Amino acid sequence: MIKSQLNNSVQPSVEFPSLPKEQTIKAILKFLKIYLPQFNKIFLSENSPIHKEDDISRELSLFLQYNIESFLIRFEAKEGVDFVIKIKPYIMNAKPIFLIEAKRLPTHSRDYVQGNNGGIERFKRELPGYGKHLLQSAMLGYIQGKSKDYWLKRINGWIDEKITNESELNWDTSDKLKKDKEFADFISKHSRITEPPITLHHFWLVLHK
Repeated sequence: MIKSQLNNSVQPSVEFPSLPKEQTIKAILKFLKIYLPQFNKIFLSENSPIHKEDDISRELSLFLQYNIESFLIRFEAKEGVDFVIKIKPYIMNAKPIFLIEAKRLPTHSRDYVQGNNGGIERFKRELPGYGKHLLQSAMLGYIQGKSKDYWLKRINGWIDEKITNESELNWDTSDKLKKDKEFADFISKHSRITEPPITLHHFWLVLHK
C-alpha cells in the first residue's frame, strides 16, 4: 500500500524556517508542486485499489504530513473542506492559513464547480470552514478518467453556463480556470458574497493509466 512507501522516500522532509507572512503561501504552493506529483507516481506504481475520494485523501494527507515539518496538515473527513493547513507549533483554535478542497473527476455531478457539494461554489458562498478570512486556497482534482485537457474544457464549460444563467452569485470569466505557469496546473479567481475575491490554485492528479 501507499503507506509502505513512506519509509522509503528519498526526499527529506521540507522545512520552511520563519518566513515572512507574504511568503508563507508561496512556500505551501511550492511544497504542493513538489510532493503532489510524487504521491501521484506512488499511487500509479502500486496499482492502488483505492478509488473513493475520502480514502485517497487520507493516504495523501499522511504522505504530505510525513514530508513537511513547518505546517500541520489535517484531513477533515465528512466535515467541510477536505484539507486544513496550519502553521506549527499547535495553537488551539488557530485559524487555518490555507485550505484544499478535493473532488473526483469523473463524477456523476458537477461537484467540482457547483451545487450543494460544489467545490468552487462553497468558496464563493463563504460557507463555514471555507476560508472567509483567506485570499488564497486550492482545489485538488483526482482524475479517474479522461485527461486534464478534457476536464479543463468540461469545467470551464460548466462555468460558462453559470455565467450566462441568472444566479444570486456573480459568475464571470475570472471564475474560469486558466493555465498557471508558476505552481499549479491551473489558477482561477472568484468573487464572494461579502469578502474580497479568493484565488484558487488547481492541482490535478491523474490517478488512472
